[in-house]
Amino acid sequence: MKRVSKGFFMGAVGAALGLALILQGIAIATASSGDTNAALGLIGLSFIPIVFEVVVVMVLFYRMWAAIQDGHARTSPGKAVGFLFIPLYNLYWVFVAIWGFAKDYNAYIQRHSINAAPLPEAFFLWYIIIQLIISIVARVVGGGVALLLSVIGFVLIMILVAKICDGVNALPETAGAAQ
Repeated sequence: MKRVSKGFFMGAVGAALGLALILQGIAIATASSGDTNAALGLIGLSFIPIVFEVVVVMVLFYRMWAAIQDGHARTSPGKAVGFLFIPLYNLYWVFVAIWGFAKDYNAYIQRHSINAAPLPEAFFLWYIIIQLIISIVARVVGGGVALLLSVIGFVLIMILVAKICDGVNALPETAGAAQ
């Protein structure tokens, strides 16, 4: 098992989502001044860093699941990531991929008597619930409220990424191999 670079993952996710939020904020201001074409262009442009962020997070999800593969994990790294791209099913699968990871990680460190702090399962569960609520409300309300909710989502994903990186990096170098 290889370590994950907390600096890279935090920096890449933070920079990408930060840029997307800035572009969307400018788009909202531009739309309120009446220039809807420019606003739409900025919204479209904001999808570039969002796609980059999704790729980076999927790499992290793959690596986190790869770190605890010992024959007891509920899913493989490929399924954990791949099933997140199945429309509608992903609304269920996100609980398996994120909350399930925290549960399986904690079972893994207990099973192997690894001296590492357990992941906060409740945070992983509430992260998903809050992100789903943010997504729904932001689409319904839009505008400045959506931007504010996106900032909350930004903070939550940064905490999630930090916890995942810390957890994976707390595992011994030999972890992740079938035992």
